[in-house]
Amino acid sequence: MEKEIKQRLLGGLVLVAGAALFLPVLLDGSGASLTVPPMPAPPQVAGVDEIAPQLDQNVAEAERAVSEAHAGRDEASTAEATAAASEVRPDSAEPAAAEAGPVQPDPAAAAVAAERERLAAEKAAAEKAAAEKVRLEAAAKAKAAAAKPATAAGSKPAVSPPAAWVVQVASLSSRDKAEALVQKLRRKNYPAVISPQGSMWKVMVGPELSREVADATKAKLAADPELRLNGWVQSYKP
Repeated sequence: MEKEIKQRLLGGLVLVAGAALFLPVLLDGSGASLTVPPMPAPPQVAGVDEIAPQLDQNVAEAERAVSEAHAGRDEASTAEATAAASEVRPDSAEPAAAEAGPVQPDPAAAAVAAERERLAAEKAAAEKAAAEKVRLEAAAKAKAAAAKPATAAGSKPAVSPPAAWVVQVASLSSRDKAEALVQKLRRKNYPAVISPQGSMWKVMVGPELSREVADATKAKLAADPELRLNGWVQSYKP
């Protein structure tokens, strides 16, 4: 019973809400159909036939103005030429030239000509010096090539010694200390040698034909707990 009462109350609320929404629309006539006004007529545009006479008239006036301007310019030019010709008199030109005397040379033109001659002379001298330098260099090269001893037929060419590498482990001022270090290295089967260099004595291990072998020997000398010699690899020249 209570459920039916709730449903009726809910239905009544829905009807009241619908009436509140649609009654104002029905009463004020806002739901009536709208009337669309007719489309306005298109504007009238003048055709080519109507504009053509006016355009032809404007073009004719412009051409007439240009012709008058050209005619005025030609008349002015003719008048100026006539006036200039009347001012110049052939009979008066000769006395004026005679009174002026001989024409003096222009100092600026003479200076420019002298400068051009000087530059041309310097250029010719530079080209001559360059050609002489090239000739002397070619002669020196030919002389040097001729001075080289020709290799005798059948003789073997000189063979350069192969590259070698040593590990220098010390540079001592005392030869005795250097000799002692060499003996110590030889006891450990290192091919140590001693070489004088001024007032010092270099102790080296090697030589080796391979740089990799020399690098390995250097690392072995540094890792030896009895030696701990930090040397450096260098090329060996007997």
